Amino acid sequence: MASKYARLALAGIALLALPGSAQVSKKQEKINAQHADAIAEARTAAEAWLKIEDAETYDKSWAAASDYFRSQVPKEGWVRRMTETRKPLDPLLVRDLTASEWNTEMPNLPKGEYVAFVYQTTFANGHPQLESVVMVHEGGAWKMVGYAVQ
Repeated sequence: MASKYARLALAGIALLALPGSAQVSKKQEKINAQHADAIAEARTAAEAWLKIEDAETYDKSWAAASDYFRSQVPKEGWVRRMTETRKPLDPLLVRDLTASEWNTEMPNLPKGEYVAFVYQTTFANGHPQLESVVMVHEGGAWKMVGYAVQ
């Protein structure tokens, strides 16, 4: 089970490697511009999913995740992991989007249409942290497939 978490977390953590200044390459800027509508739709979905996560309703955040995610991560494992790792950080104070990236490939995930977001997030401890959410276009909707906080 840990390896499944590791693979899905890597999808999110790969994006955390983007600099905090949110600089993307000129090539990625052009790709993002070509897919601006998809990025906007994915952002709306990501922020709706994050609200579920912020409410500490981890069973609901699991249910709202992509089919692929749910096939790899058991509900009970997700709830336990979020209770141990995310809940101690709460409540959320500030979350600012610092980077987004549209792509058809993400590390450790099957080919598809993805948008990854990095947020500068401050929780109750007052220390800014990087939070990433990877969304996949699945069944006509954008769903979470990777999440990490560092």
